[in-house]
Amino acid sequence: MENIKAVLLDFLQSLKSKRVVSGLLTILFMAAWNFFNLEQYGITEEAVSNLVITVTGLIVADSISSVNPDKKRE
Repeated sequence: MENIKAVLLDFLQSLKSKRVVSGLLTILFMAAWNFFNLEQYGITEEAVSNLVITVTGLIVADSISSVNPDKKRE
């Protein structure tokens, strides 16, 4: 039972990783693009992909060199 708890805690901890956040952002942005049919408003799939890449880059860059120097490190 303790082993299962440890695995679940590790899994929940990994959900905070930059790769998971990037993947979820990609899924969310692309789903919104499809659901709201944003192509009819002139927003291309490439534009949405570029937005995801930009946001992901900001997340990763903040973890490498914090924008806020007072931010607590994990």
